[in-house]
This record gives sequence, C-alpha cells and structure tokens, in this order.
Amino acid sequence: MLHPLQLSVANDMTDEEFRLFKQLVYDECGINFKPEKKAFLQNRTIQRMKATDVKSYYRYYKLITDANTGKAELLSFLDVLTINETSFFRNKPQLDLFQYSILPEIISKKRMKNDFTLKIWSAGCSTGQEPYTIAIILNELMTDIKGWKVSILASDLSMTALEAAQQGAYPREKMEGVEASHLKKYFTEKDEHFYAKDELKRLVIFDFHNLMYDNGFSNLDVIFCRNVLIYFDSQTQKQVIETFHQCLAPKGYLFLGHAESLQGINESFIFIHKNKGTAYQMR
Repeated sequence: MLHPLQLSVANDMTDEEFRLFKQLVYDECGINFKPEKKAFLQNRTIQRMKATDVKSYYRYYKLITDANTGKAELLSFLDVLTINETSFFRNKPQLDLFQYSILPEIISKKRMKNDFTLKIWSAGCSTGQEPYTIAIILNELMTDIKGWKVSILASDLSMTALEAAQQGAYPREKMEGVEASHLKKYFTEKDEHFYAKDELKRLVIFDFHNLMYDNGFSNLDVIFCRNVLIYFDSQTQKQVIETFHQCLAPKGYLFLGHAESLQGINESFIFIHKNKGTAYQMR
C-alpha cells in the first residue's frame, strides 16, 4: 500500500511509482512503457504535475484516477505521452500502392455496383498529415469525387494533435514531400504557413478515439494505422487488429507501418507486396 510522499517535483520516480503509472497508461490506452522508457514517463509526468501544482507522484496518480474529478487531467496526461511524429506522403511506396493499385480496384468495383460511398479510417492521425495526404490522392484520382459520399475518418488519442489537425495549418518545413503542384492546388499560403483548402477539409472528419475501445465503425474500405502498433504489446496488438477486422468491409484493406507485421497476430489477412509498397487485405 503506497502512502502519499512529500516529494518535490524534481525527485526521481521510484520503481514502484513507475509501475503504478505504467500500468495505468497500459490499462487506459494500451501503450506499454518498458523500463528503459522510465525517464521519458517521469519527465512527461512532471510536466503535468507542474501544470496542476501537484508535488507528489502519488498525489498526482490519485488525481488522475479519481473517477469524478480526474477525467480531464487524465486526458491531458495521456496527451503528453503521445509521440506525434508524422509527415505528408510518408512511406511513398506504400501510398503509391494505395493510389495506383488498390484504390482504382476499389473504385471500379463500387462503380459496377452503383455504390458511390468510400470510407477510410486514419487511425492515429496525429496532426493530420496522413488524412490530408489521403484526401489529396482521392482528389487526384477521382475526377467525379463530388458525386461520391467520401468519408475519411481521422482519429487520435491526443486532443492537442487533433486541434492542430482540424486547423490544417502547417509551417513550410512541414510541407516536405508535397509536390509543388499539389501545394498550389490544395493549400493556401500565408505568413510562411500552408492552410489546407476546403477540397481536403470537407473529406476529413477528425475525432478523439482510443484504440482500446470500440468506435462503432463498420464497412470501411481501407484502414491506415501506421506506426501505432509498435507501442503495444502482443496482446493489445491482437485486440486492435481484431477491431480492425470487424470494422472492415469484406476484402477491405489495412495499411500498417513498415516495421509492423501481422505475422503471428492475425491470419485473416493476405499480405500484399508490390514495388516496395505493402498492405494487407481481408481474406
């Protein structure tokens, strides 16, 4: 049984305190902090302790686990733990596979059935570069896109990242990877920032979502969840992939990060590899 410790915020987190916070984070969002990440967890915890003027790790833990008063601060705590690394047109071979092989096949089959709906989920969308990249690809490929009901569902655990994504404003250095013609066509430049135009924004719906819980999505054509599974242990990975399996339409597609694999996790998908681009398709 832990007792409140009269610690200054500068004190190092004990192993017992690390285990407490590590378990809380795992239970809440599935992120598994290994011992070598103790300093990172400690520094981010101290950041929120200073913001809330709490001097003890234990008192802060009590604050964020209070079912009545701690929910907002718990979200803020989880927010600062999220690593929001992303960029436009990240992993180009994979996006080429999506744009030139998978997407044309999906669109062709849907046109044959007079089904003009397209649903794509960008899970772990961070500050929005991935869903806006998808929106650019759709606009480029689908000349009749205005006749379709297109939804790019973009979700993340970080409220801060989602707010930035909804704004759709990026400094020049964040636009690397976007062709000059696409910059001119889909963004407005002002004060050294590029603002996503309505052609992109109208396709994307940003919302908070924790991958540990059901979201109600169904009949999705494509799911992008890249460089997220690497933060989960094998049990949580299996749980998340099973959720994706339930959300996808028959023969739907799943894109994972280049260092992620379904081998030994789920046998319900077929691995696709073409010109260095990889994806998975429901069997």
